[in-house]
Amino acid sequence: MDFCNQVGLDIDFSSAGTLHKSLTEIYGADKYSRARKEVLTYMFSRPMQMALYFCTGVLADETLFHHYALNVPFYTHFTSPIRRYADIVVHRLLSASLGATPPIKMEKEAIQKQADHCNDRKMASKRVQELSADLFFSVFVRECGPLESEAMVMGVLSKAFDVLVLKFGVQKRIYCNASTSPALPLVDFRFQKAGKKPELTLLWEPEELEEESVPQVITIFTLVEVVLTADGAPLKYSALLKRPSLDK
Repeated sequence: MDFCNQVGLDIDFSSAGTLHKSLTEIYGADKYSRARKEVLTYMFSRPMQMALYFCTGVLADETLFHHYALNVPFYTHFTSPIRRYADIVVHRLLSASLGATPPIKMEKEAIQKQADHCNDRKMASKRVQELSADLFFSVFVRECGPLESEAMVMGVLSKAFDVLVLKFGVQKRIYCNASTSPALPLVDFRFQKAGKKPELTLLWEPEELEEESVPQVITIFTLVEVVLTADGAPLKYSALLKRPSLDK
């Protein structure tokens, strides 16, 4: 919220519905509007917590049962609209048809232990899915690259920044310090914050001796040109920032 106020974005965070409405109204109507929407969506979802299973007997504060994205004050496995019929009707009919006896009463600590295990498996599954997609795209870059594309900055750190590669929809981090590979031909770079707004100023090496260094300011929503290339390591790829042209 503080960051959006700093950059002049009028966003209503009071509920998921108002957030979605603000997002659809704020990002503009030019050819980069979709990219700005994706960047904003990433920024808004990054601090959100994934849904977790827990035993209601362990979590005493019922205000924590609230589901922000669905805007439901008391959200459980069985009050979920997509699970109510499947879990209560189908499971009980299946149990009855198999002649199953009622389950043995479990202590809440044992139920919470099962919930923690489910959370671990769910997080592991999500991570494997992300790695699989990244692996597939790495092979694509190695077979078809190098690939050039416009990219939009979606996060700025003290020595690096993250971009959304517009042509391929992937996210990549670009490092400024010379110890990384591939290294950028920079004379220097400076990081600063204007309020909550982070900003990197890159000073590019001149192409001719008599020329001066070319500055490039990197902040949220900055458009840059990148080249995706395969790394020396197997099944890895990097994003290399292209030198800005003087006429832009």
